[in-house]
Amino acid sequence: MTLGDQLKSLRAKRGLSQPELAELAGIEQSYLSKLENDKSLPSNEVLRKLLNAFSVTLVQLLQPLEQQYIKDNLMTIADVEHLYQQQNEQSIAKQRYMLYLSSLLIVIATTLFYTGFSKLLFNETRYEYVSEGIVLADEPINIFENWRDLIDSSEPREHREQMQKQKVIMAKRTDIKRILTSEDRGGDFETEVTGGRRLFYIDGHGGSQVPRPINAWLQIIGVLLFASGIMGFVLERKLFKR
Repeated sequence: MTLGDQLKSLRAKRGLSQPELAELAGIEQSYLSKLENDKSLPSNEVLRKLLNAFSVTLVQLLQPLEQQYIKDNLMTIADVEHLYQQQNEQSIAKQRYMLYLSSLLIVIATTLFYTGFSKLLFNETRYEYVSEGIVLADEPINIFENWRDLIDSSEPREHREQMQKQKVIMAKRTDIKRILTSEDRGGDFETEVTGGRRLFYIDGHGGSQVPRPINAWLQIIGVLLFASGIMGFVLERKLFKR
């Protein structure tokens, strides 16, 4: 469609004859006829008069026309050139925004995936420490392990009796507590408690791996955001063809 065709179409939709439209726009009918037959282009002033006569915007007038036709034929009209420059600047801004957003998504995606994969924020190593009971103030810290060494008797029978008696006492005092933590506190550590203190020692040869769902979710979200970023670049090339 040409500009002349669009002028004819708008005039027909409004039920105006050429003389009526010419009078409404304040131009000669012969000049309007040339415009509708694409034998002449309107000046910027005449274009504004036609827009006012049709009660349409410049964007509405040019909407049915192909971009290449506008570039090749109508860019000499000041308002058309200005409108095209505005649209081009807006298009460039949208293109830049899409590129920045796509790049940001990929950066965030990579960070989230690496964080989930490496367990930097949410450590999956757990250390289990065990305490067998409360150690009294006047007792050695390892009393529950070495209480047999504290029995001082050289006579076999007396030694056995003391061993049996102390065994019962230590069994009654046994109060096992376990601590599961992501902090490596070494082979053992002490804590002060009511009535004495506790010795916690690591259970096993070191930490064990306990999967945490949040790390898997970080990786999944990272993959989804990465795919979104790549899709953004693909769409940018299709929407803003160079």
